[in-house]
Order: sequence, then structure tokens, then C-alpha cells
Amino acid sequence: MKPTNSHFEPKPRWILSVPDLSNDRGSARYLVTRSNGETAEVILNKRKRQVVDTLLKTELFCASTVRIGDVVFRLKEDDDLHAETKALANGRKYYSLSGVTYLGPVDIGNGGAA
Repeated sequence: MKPTNSHFEPKPRWILSVPDLSNDRGSARYLVTRSNGETAEVILNKRKRQVVDTLLKTELFCASTVRIGDVVFRLKEDDDLHAETKALANGRKYYSLSGVTYLGPVDIGNGGAA
């Protein structure tokens, strides 16, 4: 009989350099569920998009040579995304993201409208 682990710990990813982030930097649309339950569409690009796309795939350790903490702070303050700082049992901190859905790239041929 296999032992069961009642306490699951995520396995956050280290971001050691820019290539560890998502490659896409163009404008994209995301549906964000706010803390009050309301939803809104936001458009992100450049480093914000790279960090969100990567966080949608996996949690990320806070310590990073790419300074993702600054980007996570801006996402929370500017775009009202629900990014949390959590800690593993060993005390290492990591970011997780919830309430965000990728909707697709911004349609440039239509004046940027969705």
C-alpha cells in the first residue's frame, strides 16, 4: 500500500533569465475575476504578459534575477489581478495566480478592438 500524502505542496518554477518566461510579448486579452466577484477584461503586453502567461502554467518562486516581483506588484496594483505570495513548508516564497483566463491576442486588424 502506497503512503498517502495529505499535505500537497506545489512545485514552483525558478525564473533565472528572461528565456524562462513565456516568449509572447504582444498585446493579449485576459478575463479577470476581481476579489468582489466582478469580471473585467484587461489587455496586457510585454513583461506583464510574459509573467501572467507563465503564472497561468505554474507557480513561480519569488526570488528571481528577472525581478518578477516588481511585475507581480504592478499586475496587482494596475490591473487588479489576484496574485498571491505563498510559502512552502521550508519557508521559500512563491507566487500563484487565480481568477485569470487567457482570451486571445488583440486583433490589430480591427483597430485593437476585441
